[in-house]
Amino acid sequence: MAGTQTSSVTDEITNILGREILGGLFPPGATLLGEEEICARFGASRSAAREAVKILSAKGLLLTRPRRGSRIRPLKDWNFLDPSVLGWLRESATPRHFITELLEVRLAFECEAAALAAGRNNPEDIAAIREAFEAMRAASSGQGDPVSSDAAFHEAVLAATGNRFFLPLSALIHTALQYSVPTTNALFGHPVGDLEAHGKVLKAIEAGDAARARKAMHDMLSEVLARVRTAVELTGAS
Repeated sequence: MAGTQTSSVTDEITNILGREILGGLFPPGATLLGEEEICARFGASRSAAREAVKILSAKGLLLTRPRRGSRIRPLKDWNFLDPSVLGWLRESATPRHFITELLEVRLAFECEAAALAAGRNNPEDIAAIREAFEAMRAASSGQGDPVSSDAAFHEAVLAATGNRFFLPLSALIHTALQYSVPTTNALFGHPVGDLEAHGKVLKAIEAGDAARARKAMHDMLSEVLARVRTAVELTGAS
């Protein structure tokens, strides 16, 4: 029971301090609260405070030195692909800046991922992409979650590359879709991602046509980016 309570307090400390770091309250180079200050602020034990600092350090946010406290590391050291870090950033960043950054990164790697998937042309992986596409189709008629099925499609494409270094990028795709899909759907009335565009990606991969798969993914993500920018302009978000 005590272990569970400590874990809960540790999670609370980690999430609050993580949001404050990503939100700029503790900018790079600044000194984080000391252990005693953390304990006093959260009514926590030293073990909970230390564990929270360890977690934040593991995510690249803190540099901890004995008797010198913890300092916020430079932005280049932050693990922006970590799901928690992405979540804290999403809560603190302005919508336009956050979504466009994510989509620009997706344009940089997902187009090549689609080409690699087509070139590799593994039947089992293609079946997984097709299954995710059918889940998107079902979600379009209210049977399933549109964000999860959309994310599953793109994750299946990453897996189909056969390159394990693409796999950690799934967290970025999840966060991008969770944030952008509700925004664009509310304005443009699309219950799920563009089925026709996703279908073109699927068909190109099935055909083993790397160039066509790359272009289909580029066209789809470019259109999403354009819609997000339009959504921001219409709502006046910054």
